[in-house]
Amino acid sequence: MKHDIYIDWELNGPNPYKPLLTRVITTALEAEKVSIPCGVDVLLTTDQGIREINLEQREIDAATDVLSFPMLELTPGVPPTGQGEDELDPETGLCPLGDMVISVERAQAQAEEFGHSVQREIAYLAVHSVLHLLGYDHLDEGPQKAQMRAREEAILEGLGVTRDTWNEELDKPLEPAMEEAVEVRRCGMITICGRPNVGKSTLTNALVGEKIAIVSNKPQTTRNRICAVLTRGDSQFVFLDTPGLHRASNRLGDYMVDVVKKSVADVDGVLLLVEPIPNVGGPERELIDRIKSLNCPAVLVINKIDTVEKPELLAVIDAYRKVHDFDAIVPISAKRRDGLEELMDLLSGYLPEGPQLFPRDVVTDQPERQICAEIVREKLLYCLDKEIPHGTAVEVTKFSERDNGIIDLHVTIYCEKASHKGIIIGKQGSMLKKISSMARADVERFMGTKVYLETWVKVKENWRDNLNLIRSFGFDERE
Repeated sequence: MKHDIYIDWELNGPNPYKPLLTRVITTALEAEKVSIPCGVDVLLTTDQGIREINLEQREIDAATDVLSFPMLELTPGVPPTGQGEDELDPETGLCPLGDMVISVERAQAQAEEFGHSVQREIAYLAVHSVLHLLGYDHLDEGPQKAQMRAREEAILEGLGVTRDTWNEELDKPLEPAMEEAVEVRRCGMITICGRPNVGKSTLTNALVGEKIAIVSNKPQTTRNRICAVLTRGDSQFVFLDTPGLHRASNRLGDYMVDVVKKSVADVDGVLLLVEPIPNVGGPERELIDRIKSLNCPAVLVINKIDTVEKPELLAVIDAYRKVHDFDAIVPISAKRRDGLEELMDLLSGYLPEGPQLFPRDVVTDQPERQICAEIVREKLLYCLDKEIPHGTAVEVTKFSERDNGIIDLHVTIYCEKASHKGIIIGKQGSMLKKISSMARADVERFMGTKVYLETWVKVKENWRDNLNLIRSFGFDERE
């Protein structure tokens, strides 16, 4: 299980505490028996920085050592399960626990005061904050405070951290040395296909453990074939996330359908992703016919099993067995990550012997600027209704890095009508500001640094039927 721990550093120079915090927070979540992937945002700042946050959020003019901002109302000792309201982010599939802020300057002063290392103090503050995010409190002198204190010490002792001793392993970089020594001996390409909005991008992201493909509850979110890479041990999986097979209504739609059909050929395996509906629809039959004609090894993956009762799956399995003799049928919930390990074990059998296609640390073949553009388009899909987001394209016109690591990102959003431009911008720029703010947060998480994002909106009428514009926006049917 991989938690998404995003660490932002507001002090000068490189951040020496990132490996420490990642290990400490992960261990604290495991110690509290959190069994679902969670998202935690960490800000390391100065005394002045935390003072400003205290003033803004709590109306307290003080530089405290740590602040915690839980996203969920949890009971101490009762970890989130992903079943409760708001316990899963629909975009990422993660449980958003909340934010923590640590003043490094205050931690340094307290470490000197107590006579132990700065690392020990930061580790303690991180564990303290994680427990707050999980519902613990210490505002009174009663049993809750004693319970929280006991959990803090137990977790720190498990890490080998006391006031007198420090576990030097916690300071080491996170890249596993043994993993690098393993030679990749098997490598294969697996296509993920299906009708629109069945969860192909959600599954791709869940398998790789990174947000590679944008996710939306609107159909036809993915436009290009996206290559996602997962390297585990001696095996490298190359997943091809395709657009949904649909009836095209313009030249962009024709391009998307063509991408799907081409992606089923010349691969080592095909995953046909379907919803738990006991009926084989037209798009599924068309894909099955193509699988048969190419004699591709194919696995039927029934997604969204969390939305039906288990006995209902039998009718779904029976309906598809009558149409095609799949190598295997695997029920999963990509959103909740149920059944994914069983699926990966099955897919490993499709990988032929051969050298790796990508370096071990690569997770996609998309350039960074393209991923940033897709993140902006995802927020358009999230914030806008009906047809407007599908009539938009995003182009990155500037992507540069300053000496201090900050990224300058300039983005142009194209729409098809002047009326759409007004909707995207919103009253006094409110909608564009919302879209930009959400996009900037995700881009910063992906890039691991601060990003200055500037966005503009321009009109390109009927661009989805203009081949030159389609190609200029990165959709090239000649590939």
